[in-house]
Amino acid sequence: MTRFLLALDAGGSSTRALVATLDGRPCGRAVAGPGNPTAVGAAAALAAVRSAASSALAQAGPGEVVSAVLAAAGSERVVAFEDLRRVLDLAPHARFRRASDLLAMYYSAAVEDSGAGLIAGTGSVAARVVDGDLGRVVGGNGWLLGDAGSGFWIGRRVARAVAAALDGTGPATELLGATLETFGLDDDRRPREGRPYVLGELVDLVYAQDPVGLARLAPVCFAAAGAGDRVAAGIVSGAQGELATLLDAVAGPGPLVVGGSVWRLGIERTGRSEALQRALAGRQVAGADDGLLGAAVLALRELGHPPTRLREQLTALAAG
Repeated sequence: MTRFLLALDAGGSSTRALVATLDGRPCGRAVAGPGNPTAVGAAAALAAVRSAASSALAQAGPGEVVSAVLAAAGSERVVAFEDLRRVLDLAPHARFRRASDLLAMYYSAAVEDSGAGLIAGTGSVAARVVDGDLGRVVGGNGWLLGDAGSGFWIGRRVARAVAAALDGTGPATELLGATLETFGLDDDRRPREGRPYVLGELVDLVYAQDPVGLARLAPVCFAAAGAGDRVAAGIVSGAQGELATLLDAVAGPGPLVVGGSVWRLGIERTGRSEALQRALAGRQVAGADDGLLGAAVLALRELGHPPTRLREQLTALAAG
């Protein structure tokens, strides 16, 4: 019987699954809905994990999962370890580990057991990796208490800048038109109760949605900054300064793996601020799209595979 490893990366926008043989040959991949229990609740997160895993295993065909790793964003306290194992339908002797999404992202681009990682996506978090596990972690405290420099952080500032431009307390900005278009609002500035009608619509819409939904304004901000809008450029610069602070807090030897939508789709395309360049100076930087490959590497590490073999298998998995 073929022996498989099962890797899952459960994030705030989707849950991805990968099934591979123990020599690193991919056999099945699948995507399901959001798997961050903090964002969508325990029941929805478990359903997404079950759906992604079962679809990927069906593609792989007959076999047995001997090692599984779930890399997940959000609090581990929301979903019990036993419930995750149950929905994955693992055999009693199969190894199973729940890992941080940041640790999995790190191992998506590195096999060294010491280094650092930074996720700049909807949220933001950074950590030192020490002896193959997370050491000091900074950030990652959610939209209300942290996530500095993240997509949410940027989106909130875009919404505030647009509101200020509409009520005349802030400078004009190209962000206004782009934000209204993103939210499907008409630029109706006829007065109602002492303020432009569209401002009231914007306020109602922002407060009615999930706060982290403001992260979808981050691409709007990067585009406007690239076109020379000063307000947008100031927001982008501020976000990079916040990320530089996180990076400085986890400085040290070993590679630095960076990822997340803000990093990939924003910073890598629009350039780095002076503060961010200083934080990255002299560091071996590698990028990772997500934590799926890293979750597979962690599943292999659970079986005692040596670093050299892990590097070969990581290359095979990435190529597949």
